[in-house]
Amino acid sequence: MTIDPRGFLRPLCSLGIAVLTFASLSASLSAQTEHVLYSFTSDPIGIGPIAGVVMGETGALYGTTAFGGPSGAGTAFKLAPPAERGSPWAETAIYNFTGVGLNNGSFPADQGALVLDKAGNLYGTTVDDGSNGAGTVFELTPPVSGAIWTETTLYNFGLGSDAQHPYAGVTMAGGALYGTTAAGGTYGAGAVFKLTPSKAGGAWKETVLYSFTGGDDGSLPYASPSVHDGVLYGTTMLGGALNNGVIYQLSPPTGGSSTWTEAVLHTFPANFTNDGANPFAGLIFDKQGALYGTTPQTYGALSYGMVFKLTPPNWEETILYSFTGGNDGEYPTGTLTFDSSGALYGTTAGYAYEDLSTGNQGSIFKLTPPTVVGDPWTETTLHTFTGGSDGGTPLDGLLLSGGVLYGTTYEGGPDPTCNCGVVFEVKP
Repeated sequence: MTIDPRGFLRPLCSLGIAVLTFASLSASLSAQTEHVLYSFTSDPIGIGPIAGVVMGETGALYGTTAFGGPSGAGTAFKLAPPAERGSPWAETAIYNFTGVGLNNGSFPADQGALVLDKAGNLYGTTVDDGSNGAGTVFELTPPVSGAIWTETTLYNFGLGSDAQHPYAGVTMAGGALYGTTAAGGTYGAGAVFKLTPSKAGGAWKETVLYSFTGGDDGSLPYASPSVHDGVLYGTTMLGGALNNGVIYQLSPPTGGSSTWTEAVLHTFPANFTNDGANPFAGLIFDKQGALYGTTPQTYGALSYGMVFKLTPPNWEETILYSFTGGNDGEYPTGTLTFDSSGALYGTTAGYAYEDLSTGNQGSIFKLTPPTVVGDPWTETTLHTFTGGSDGGTPLDGLLLSGGVLYGTTYEGGPDPTCNCGVVFEVKP
């Protein structure tokens, strides 16, 4: 399968990894009204908002574009809500990545929104450049006045056995930042890292917590890990006994040891008749400690991706929904989100997973849990993207705030000659 270098599989292309090819069907109907908050219309402004958005205290949304900007190396942007609902949101480029110089990265991460701390600072990663050409972790500090934020490179990923090329953002827990890189580590199959701030305000310290071997333990961790009670949980796209990815658990050292312990909770596919493969997205937890995630493809009668649940203590897998390839969507690649009732929300990438030029351009879906345990979950398609002015190809997950879903599409917009992507909202 040939990957467009601007597509969300851009990192896989650069790493020389082939992904399986898929097909399609049809079913289900679109329901809710989607509203575009902002459309990217030119290279200098930014193109390709692949990652999702995060919301600040004033209701402003912050995000990144993977490409574009004055240097073509991506941007960070702010969308300020209007005083009157329905009026246009105001976009401001808060930082333009250059990929030039010893400490400036390029191409902000594809998977996972920026992280916002209590002081209003933003944290994220760039895939490439920095002092070693292997990507960076950065902090953006809001200005006292003006629009441009101050960028500080917290870490330049190194060469050799260091982690390299973070294609996902970071997770903040206990004041530290956790993340993954799809390359590097001792065996070159990717790594999980931790960045700890200096108490004196100096350089942050990076520690490689685990290096994947590319064998049964997994390979190519694409999404950042989730943190639950001090333990990390995540996915790898490849590796495992059948080279279709794994769900892993990374436990902190005990008994004076400095070594984190990796355990594989699930290997894809568990069988070749009914299971998923090649997970891109991260994981979320419910109140009982069960894990939820997506895979962009499945084995069995339908091969368009699925939503799954892993239940402790044995981490038994339950497939909550398999996509049909119709109007319900196909190929979910983003991390899920819960609402207060326990319903799940997410996106599907559509045909773009296979071909950026044709077919279904993705969807927004809701999965409602059954009233009787063990009964099927109910899928509702909230919006089916056309690839036109409403956007197309949502590749990351959704932000749920105030009963409204916010997200991005990599493609679409009012100008088909640009096709630069949009930021949208949908009220379930």
